[in-house]
Amino acid sequence: MRYLKADAVFVNGKIRTQDFHDRVVQAIAVKDGRILVVGQNAEVQNVCGDLTECHDLGGRTVIPGLIDSHLHLLSFGQSLDRIVLSDTASIEQMKRALSQKVAEAEPQTWLFGRGWDQDRLSESRYPNRDDLDEVSPDNPVVLTRACGHVSVVNSAALKIANIDENTPDPAGGVIDRDNDGRPTGIFRERAMDLIRVHIPEPSREELLACLRNAMRAAVRAGLTSIHTNDGVQAGLDIVPELYRTLHRQGERLRVYWDVPCAHADELLASAYRTGSGDEYFKFGSVKMFIDGSLGGRTAALDGWYADEPGNNGVLVLEPAQLDELVLRCHAAGMQVAAHAIGDRGVRLVLDAIHKADMQVPRPGSRHRVIHCQIMTPELYDRFAALGVVADIQPKFVTTDMLWAENRVGRDKAKTSYAWKTFLDRGIPAAGGSDCPVEPIEPMLGIYAAVTRCDMQGQPEDGWMPEQRLSVNEAVRLFTQGGAFAAYEEHSKGTLEAGKLADFVVLDSNIYEIDPMDIIGVRPVMTVIGGKVVYSV
Repeated sequence: MRYLKADAVFVNGKIRTQDFHDRVVQAIAVKDGRILVVGQNAEVQNVCGDLTECHDLGGRTVIPGLIDSHLHLLSFGQSLDRIVLSDTASIEQMKRALSQKVAEAEPQTWLFGRGWDQDRLSESRYPNRDDLDEVSPDNPVVLTRACGHVSVVNSAALKIANIDENTPDPAGGVIDRDNDGRPTGIFRERAMDLIRVHIPEPSREELLACLRNAMRAAVRAGLTSIHTNDGVQAGLDIVPELYRTLHRQGERLRVYWDVPCAHADELLASAYRTGSGDEYFKFGSVKMFIDGSLGGRTAALDGWYADEPGNNGVLVLEPAQLDELVLRCHAAGMQVAAHAIGDRGVRLVLDAIHKADMQVPRPGSRHRVIHCQIMTPELYDRFAALGVVADIQPKFVTTDMLWAENRVGRDKAKTSYAWKTFLDRGIPAAGGSDCPVEPIEPMLGIYAAVTRCDMQGQPEDGWMPEQRLSVNEAVRLFTQGGAFAAYEEHSKGTLEAGKLADFVVLDSNIYEIDPMDIIGVRPVMTVIGGKVVYSV
């Protein structure tokens, strides 16, 4: 019977199915983009035909396709051609990197960079407009902090945006000022929009090139699916059209698009809902921000920052606005994904979800809180009771451990970044990178979840070692966790007959090596829909 013959088989592997029995098998057979058989070599031989492609895995370890549950792929693609500041150790070094870009730039063109962190700068302060003016007096400059919630701009950018000491802080944002009221160039949260609206929109071809480069980087990293928060000012249909164009051109990556809440009115007036689309592009949640970042001290806390008394963060949306937006989306059948890092932010999001569900009961809505870093015991109880998904980024611990306790105090730090607590409480959790805040490689997130160490392997026993995950638990964050968060557990997350043939072949067996060596594990093959989209 010809229709039972596989299009391709992959044999001689150590395949971790992650199914109910957590089987380890040798082979997978694929037909029409889905798994036909998963089992031992002899079992797939029965479905091989004359036209079946055969791939020898050479004893390599295979895991289900990795899913990044939260990143910004378009921003990542744009960052690949911008000034990289993630390794800068001083403002002087930042200025040197900027001066090189200025020398190459056309007059008056905007210059961008990302990745600086004031806590790692030798000057122990924020960069400011005067620093940037020294090397770029004419080209407008925007250099964004690693978190994406704070930017520094130069005087040329301020002039274009017509911002001076008389410009008020916008709702949900802060313009830093010196003792004379003069803007320092530091813009926090929605204040960045005052600059952003004056930046020329990239062309369609530029956007396609950025996304193409980012998609290829994703599959090289072993990702087969992403949940991405991409937005452009032009409207709701632009982002779907970009991804679908690239798919027609042969790029392969499954996309679950978290729609920026700026498009909420247009979305809710349309026929699109969570899950609309096909196997390569789906509308996902409505993405909204309630607060900022812990590193930038804009995450909304219950109480002051321990290292900045008088500051309890920034609410990007006021509670009444949040409640109204969540209710509208919930009642329309949309999933909600809310960025909340501080405990006050998390509490307000859970309040809004609870209120919406009381007014319009909707079991299984799977609303999500993204980041949920600063937590209290009461908040874990509420997550469990509401069935809310914890959308976490394990890689954050490799940097935040250096200052998190200073930010929020010892007592609050003890119950924060507590991924093991989420799992032990039965709270569904999905793993992401928040790229370009962190690198796109999911193996780094798995390493961080398992070891709780920084990139140099310190501290030796891990930060808050009781929160370490097993390798299997960490991998499941990036497989089953991401699938469940997108209502896709019946087609993704495990390797079983009938599911999408998405999987990754690794150069080392992460289940057997020293956990500290996970940081160096690399994909040697990425398969999406049974097609090899990357191999070395």
